[in-house]
Amino acid sequence: MSDDPRRQELGSFLRTRRLRLSPKEAGLQHAEFTRRRTKGLRREEVAALAGISLPWYTSLEQGRDINVSEQVLDSLCRVLRLDQDERNHLYFLSNSRQTAFLPREKEPVISPSLTYLLDQMPLCPAYVTDAKMNVLAWNHLAVSVFGSFGAVDSSERNMIWRMFMLPAYRTLFADWDDLAASLLGHFRVMYGQHLDDLWYAEFIASMTENSPEFATMWESYDVRCTNQYPQVITHPQAGRLNLSTLVFPIQYRSGQFLHTYTPDLQDGSVERLAKLAQATPISH
Repeated sequence: MSDDPRRQELGSFLRTRRLRLSPKEAGLQHAEFTRRRTKGLRREEVAALAGISLPWYTSLEQGRDINVSEQVLDSLCRVLRLDQDERNHLYFLSNSRQTAFLPREKEPVISPSLTYLLDQMPLCPAYVTDAKMNVLAWNHLAVSVFGSFGAVDSSERNMIWRMFMLPAYRTLFADWDDLAASLLGHFRVMYGQHLDDLWYAEFIASMTENSPEFATMWESYDVRCTNQYPQVITHPQAGRLNLSTLVFPIQYRSGQFLHTYTPDLQDGSVERLAKLAQATPISH
């Protein structure tokens, strides 16, 4: 087995995608009539459907250091029914020459212009995260909606930690399960691009130990890169808020993302969010 963590992650990714796909979904109509010990597809079935040898596919899934052509990757994407996010993830893990588009800054710097931009959105909650999904900066309304970021320990500003470890978030988000899976799918992509950063391994180990829901979702290996997360929030003061999330990368290779939340224009969320903005005193 290769010592390259990217190869090991590639093997795990392929295995989870193979096991989630039923023979019927893969077009093997008669496979269900045989006695099977394997959940999902067998390795030999994936190899046959992709037109590659079983030893070669087995080596790939075991994380061995072998060259993978674009043609083979395309075949695996087709056989495993990968969506665009998963396809991008597969290509990234397979290309040893490709490096993460994010830097390894220990202390991310928030520019004054970005802070100014956040303050110019008084009616939309907004905050900035890094590649680890730590909240680096936020505006007044983000605190009113999501709770304080400044008064907590820096480790508790991580959105993954907050989603799984804060009991208040279970009631705040009406669709907690879907939202948690979406956030973790995005985090999985970031992890795949920073496999040499020990912070991720330590954080994942801690979350797996302390949150059964995190452990289950992490094991499922969801991959999502969408920049829109519809959120229904049951706010204790404002009531029901229907928000759409837009996530924008901040400059190329910065590793920072701007998250903005816009209210539904038809159901009264605009007015309820505006009242919340007026009700909470501004503090820095």
